[in-house]
This record gives sequence, structure tokens and C-alpha cells, in this order.
Amino acid sequence: MDHKPKSLFQLIEEDKLVRIIETFTKATDITIDINDALGFPVVQHDYFYGFCRSIRSKEAGLKRCINSNAQLGFNTVEQGNSCMGKCHAGVMLMSVPIIVDDQFYGSITCGQMLLEKPQTQEIEDMLHATSDLGLDPEHLIQSFQEIQVISMEKCQAAGGLIQFVVSYIVELIYRAKMQEALSKEKLKAAEDARIIVELEHTLHKAELKNLQAQIKPHFLFNTLNTIISLVTLGENTKGLNTLFALSNLLRHNLDQPEELVSLCEELHYVESYLLIQKTRFGSRLEVSIDVPENLRNLQIPFLSLQPLAENACIHGLEPKEGIGHLWIKARKVNNLVEISVIDDGVGMPQAYAAIDLSKDQQILAGIGLRNVHKRLQLQFGKEFGVKLVPEQGLTTVSLLIPSQSPIPHYGITDE
Repeated sequence: MDHKPKSLFQLIEEDKLVRIIETFTKATDITIDINDALGFPVVQHDYFYGFCRSIRSKEAGLKRCINSNAQLGFNTVEQGNSCMGKCHAGVMLMSVPIIVDDQFYGSITCGQMLLEKPQTQEIEDMLHATSDLGLDPEHLIQSFQEIQVISMEKCQAAGGLIQFVVSYIVELIYRAKMQEALSKEKLKAAEDARIIVELEHTLHKAELKNLQAQIKPHFLFNTLNTIISLVTLGENTKGLNTLFALSNLLRHNLDQPEELVSLCEELHYVESYLLIQKTRFGSRLEVSIDVPENLRNLQIPFLSLQPLAENACIHGLEPKEGIGHLWIKARKVNNLVEISVIDDGVGMPQAYAAIDLSKDQQILAGIGLRNVHKRLQLQFGKEFGVKLVPEQGLTTVSLLIPSQSPIPHYGITDE
């Protein structure tokens, strides 16, 4: 396998990587570094604390930390899996490789943890390894003893979360590589009028793909927080089952090759998502799906119904006391089909008035609904999209799509 280093900076926006580190650290109290193929961190962040921050404050100490990350990262490549080991100062590390098309791009390494309280020998070994850094030994001993001790079970759970983070980063790298290759290939033939038209068509398809991809990290981090909460509360069995369910969803998400899927397939995806939510809600969530058989083969953009169910659960039903109900219904109205997600939660803010699609109003709701609305219009035309209907006691969010799947409409651009 090629170990030639590649710059992740060239492929992924820095703020996305910092957000990943921040979210993981706040959720687990375990700090991660995203490293390139030589072990160097690709972004600088301030989420190390205590003992690790002291060691990294010295140039020689930071260099040893980088070398520890690099060595463990290469071990993951050789073993083909995540690896655990100790850094130069005796702190436990766990590393997962980032590999795309057999190219080793780097690794994610987490630290600031111990599997057991350090004994006299471990403390002496630490002092010996750091004696030349010019740091106060008493402070080192105290901060070394304050490093959080976690169980192997929690360590393995953290490893599972890192695997999902790696999957997200790999997808970003892969999409960037494909987009770069596509752009180079098309630009070479830009003088030909037919190719120019084809390029415009392809760019709109790429915009659809990118909009679809935006949903994934939004959904991923919400679900990871659910799993973390279960583990924190000691609900390890539920946490593991939810992790398996998320693994199935993510695999289906990454393997989905088409822009359009049948409503039946999308419903299966939503049902899997709602299984995860019912783990969180328990008996507080009741779900009903009423979709006529003759509409289940209708083609809709992949991952367009799940954000509606997610909004209903998180913003409508989660703040509600007692049992909440979620209904998914579909009906044909003239030349279009209306697929609705209805909840009896706390309701929608007054500012989220019903959208008049004919006036092309900006959707006021969050990124998920704005995303779906734009994808539907890119796919089918401006007369389709998302409709919000806040009512007394109920909130209805509907997808308006053609009753027959037309030729994709790629002619809409942002103005």
C-alpha cells in the first residue's frame, strides 16, 4: 500500500474537521487528532488539556506526540484495523486508519485516557520519559494521575464512534477526488458546444449529490449523541443495538448509487431511523405509516423523507411531555403526490408560516428542510418541494412530488 502523504487540507474544509474534533471531545471527554500520512495533525485545535497539554507545550514533547500518532497510524495500516497502544509518555492511544482506494491518507488517533489508575512503576516510567522537557515533575505526576480512567467497554465504544467519523471523512475525500477528476475531464472539452451543455447537466447533478451529502453528517452526529447518552447512562445493550442499527443505515447511505429511489425503499430507511429514535424515546413514541400500495413504487430523491421524520422527533416530540405520535401518510392530489409527516408535538414556531411554493419563498426551517426543498426543485421543478402547515395541536410537513416520475429537471440555478 502507498504510504506517500496526501494533504487532507486540499480535500476537506478545515472547519468541518475542527467541528468533528469538537463534537467528539465534548461528547466523550476523549480528544482526537486527525493526522496526515506522516502523523502530523492536519488542523490545530485547543481541545487537549491537563497532562497532554503540558507535554505538547514543549517542542520536543509535541514532536514525540506526533511520532507516537504516526507509528500507531502505520500499525493500523499493517494490521488492517484499529490499534491500541501507549504514547511516549505512557498515555493510552487508539488509532483508526483513513484509507481511500487503497491509499493511506492518515489516521484518527484518540488519547487523554488510561485503562487503569497509574501505579508507581507507570509514574516512574512517565517521569523518566519526560525528564528532559523541563516540566515541573510534581505537576506532571498530579496531571498524569488526573487523566480519566475508562473501561475497555467504553474504549471500544469510542472506537466504534471513530469508525463512523472515519467513514464520513472517507466519503468527503472520495467525493472531492471524484469531483476534481470530473471537472478536469470536462474542462478539456469545454470548447465543444455539446460538451458545454453536458457539463452544465453534470454540474446540476453534482449539486444534487452535494445537497444529499449534507444530510449525512447532520444525521450522523445526532445519532452518535444518542449512542453516547446510552453508554453514559449504562444502557450498554441498547447502545450496542443502536450502534448496529446506525451501522446498517450508514452502509445503506454510502452504498446508495442512485439519486432517485422508490418510496418503498425510502420508507424502509425511515423505519430503520425511527427504530433508533424509539430506543431514545421508549414508550413515549408511537409511529403509524399509511401509504397506499399503488404509491410505493413512486420515485423520490434518496434521503428526502428522513429529515422530515427527524425534525418531527427532535423539534416536535422530544420536548413534549408524555406520549407523542408520528404519522407518515401519502395521497394523490390531481397531478401530484403529497407525502406528509405529521406529529402532535409542541408545535412549530409562528414564524414558520406555510410556504407558498408559487412565490418561491425561502424556507425558514433548518438546514434539513431547506436541503430537501432545494433538492426536490432541482429534481422536478419549482412547482414542487416542501410545504409546512402548522396547525393547532399538529404540525404537518409534506413533500410535493409529481404523480409520475418525469425526466429530471436540472435547469434551476440559485439566484
